[in-house]
Amino acid sequence: MNNTIRKGLFIMADKVFVYGTLMKGHGNHGYYLSQSEFLGKGEIASYALYAVSSFPGIVPEVGEKVKGEDYIVDRDTLKRLDSLEGEGSLYLRKLVEVLVEGQIVQGWTYIWNHDTVQRKDYL
Repeated sequence: MNNTIRKGLFIMADKVFVYGTLMKGHGNHGYYLSQSEFLGKGEIASYALYAVSSFPGIVPEVGEKVKGEDYIVDRDTLKRLDSLEGEGSLYLRKLVEVLVEGQIVQGWTYIWNHDTVQRKDYL
């Protein structure tokens, strides 16, 4: 968790690693993340990307990596992302280690919460 001070206000903020439709240039980015601070391109190890429906999902898989983007988001944005991802049902929000610009940082990401059928590389 990262705490940010903006204009004299104490704002709770978190890092979040996104992939698929939340990345720049894709369908959900503008509404959900266009006002959030972009930290850089990143990747997480030991996860694989699947086309779980008409959208992507990641699942634990040793030896694999998922590329995406890292952002700082406020609590309201995190709640909107939870709603989009069906947190607790479709996806589970989990803290992971993200390699961003050569540094390891912790951030939230959304892990697919169901079986996968077809692999992978949604994008």
